[in-house]
Amino acid sequence: MYVAARAEDDQDRVEEAAGWVSPEALSFGVSELACRAVIALARQRAESPDAVARDLLGLPAA
Repeated sequence: MYVAARAEDDQDRVEEAAGWVSPEALSFGVSELACRAVIALARQRAESPDAVARDLLGLPAA
């Protein structure tokens, strides 16, 4: 819910979701979600996770 609320710029839901767990758990969960999303996009695009992450972040290819 936290990530979805951030994507929709819904500050009330962001604050609500952030109150459910510790900051450490929230950070871990967001990081885990980001990793899984990059892997899923890499498979969908038939690219490496590194290439997808660099593209999403606007970084030059390695």
